[in-house]
Amino acid sequence: MTALVEGLKSIKKPFLITILIVLILGSGLPFVTSSYMLRVLNIAMIAYLCVLSVYVLLGMCGQNSFAQAGLWGVGAYLTANMTLKLGVSSVPAMIVAIAGTALLAFILGFAFFRLRQYYFTFATIGLMTILNGLFMNWTPVTGGALGISDIPPFQLFGFTADNETAKFFIIFLVCLIVNVIIKVLFHSPLGRSFMAIRDNELAADCLGVNSLLTKSIAFAISGALCGAAGALYAFLSGYLSYQTFTYQQSTMYLIMIMLGGTISPAGAIIGTLIISLLQEWVRPLQNYMQFIYGIGIMILMIIQPEGILGGGKALYEKYIKPRKRSPKAE
Repeated sequence: MTALVEGLKSIKKPFLITILIVLILGSGLPFVTSSYMLRVLNIAMIAYLCVLSVYVLLGMCGQNSFAQAGLWGVGAYLTANMTLKLGVSSVPAMIVAIAGTALLAFILGFAFFRLRQYYFTFATIGLMTILNGLFMNWTPVTGGALGISDIPPFQLFGFTADNETAKFFIIFLVCLIVNVIIKVLFHSPLGRSFMAIRDNELAADCLGVNSLLTKSIAFAISGALCGAAGALYAFLSGYLSYQTFTYQQSTMYLIMIMLGGTISPAGAIIGTLIISLLQEWVRPLQNYMQFIYGIGIMILMIIQPEGILGGGKALYEKYIKPRKRSPKAE
C-alpha cells in the first residue's frame, strides 16, 4: 500500500494535463476520420499495449523477450473460450485473460530467469514456438487451423461495441488507464528495483533485491499487458487465427520499441505509431517491408542506439539546454 501511495504521489500536474489533452483530442478523433483509419488506429493501440509490455521487460528491467505475441494470443484465446464456451460476460472474461496470462508469465519467469543474459531470450523464442504450435494444433481450445470465429463484441451495461467508433473508445480508455499504471510503476519502489536490475543485477542483489522474484514480476506485468491486448483484439476482430500470433509479430514489437526508444514509455507510442502508419503509407511495398525494417533498424542502431526518443533527448541536452543556462551564467 505504501508503494502504491508513493507511486501515486509521483503523478505530477504536467502528466495529468497531458493525459487530459490526449483524452480530449482522442475523443474527437472518431468524428474526423474514416472508419478504415479508425480500424488502423484500433489495431495500432492494441499493438501499443504489446509494445508497452516489451518496454516494461526491456526498458525497465533489461530483459529481452520474443514471446510477446504468444502471450498476446493466450489472452485472446482465453477471452474467446470464456465468452463462447462458458458464456462469461465481457469484463470478467477480460479480467480472466489478464490474470491468466500474467500468472502463466509469472510461473514461466521463475524457470526462465534462472537462465542468465541472452539464454533467457533463447528460452522465450522456444516459448513463442510452443505457443504458436498449440494455437495451431489444440483444436478443442483454439479451433486449430480453422481458428475461432463469431466472438461477440465487448458489452457493458447494455452498451455493445459493435462498430469501429465504439471499439475505439473502449481501447482508447484502456490505453489511457494502462499509461497511468505504468507511470505509477515507473516511480514506485518496484519500478526502481526493475531499473536497479537493468543497470547492474549483481549490485541490486547486494542491495537486497530478489532478482529472480523481481524479474518474474516484471514478466508477469508484461504478460498482463499482453493479456489485455489479446482480450481487446478478440472483441475487436471477432475471429482468431494462429497465423496472427507469430514469432514475426513478436519481432515487430521489438522493432517498434527500439525505433521509439526504451528510455521512456513514450518510446512505445512513437515506435508503434510510426510503424503502424508506415505500413499504410507504403502499402504497395508490403512485400519488402521486412527488408525496409531491417535496414532501418541497422542504421538506427549505428547512428542512434537509444532510438528516436533517446536521440531527441541527446539533441536537447547538447544544443537547447546549454542555451537556456547561458543567460543565468552571464
